[in-house]
Amino acid sequence: MNQERLVWGMITAVAIAGLVILLSQQSALDEVESLWSSADEPDPLAFVCLDHDGLARHDHVTLKVFVEGVKETIPAGIGINSGVCNQQDANMHAVHTHNDAGTLHIEMNDGGNVSLGVFFDIWGVHFDETGIFDHRVNETHSMRMHVITDGSEASEANQVDSFDDYLLQNSEVIEVYFVEL
Repeated sequence: MNQERLVWGMITAVAIAGLVILLSQQSALDEVESLWSSADEPDPLAFVCLDHDGLARHDHVTLKVFVEGVKETIPAGIGINSGVCNQQDANMHAVHTHNDAGTLHIEMNDGGNVSLGVFFDIWGVHFDETGIFDHRVNETHSMRMHVITDGSEASEANQVDSFDDYLLQNSEVIEVYFVEL
């Protein structure tokens, strides 16, 4: 009986030690894992770090998000000195913000395409056709997105349904609406 107690005591101690090790490793990964929060894998471009040297692309897109009529703030500093991009002279992601005006800076050393989903992957918040932030499309709520290039207002004519797959173009205004039906 004492020998059985000793064996179970050792098994318990090993299990607790393993749990402590796993929890300590998880806290080290939290900063990188918070880079995205949707079920999809983040776009590989969300992990590219750069500086201002040799840019082949430097575009600006304005992003506006409205949740049930309330304009959400796009925070300053998204994608700058993050847990992924924090090296000296390579501290920016391909899409980032400098202030809270909603201006997305798209900067790349090659002239490739960048989808809106890359920005949300970098920001670490959910965004796709199923919802935005913690809000989900359901029987009482829907989501729509408009891309405005001519200074007009959101309308059926400029509504798109590509959401996170939408390819960003210079000078656009993108408006995302999460609304009650």
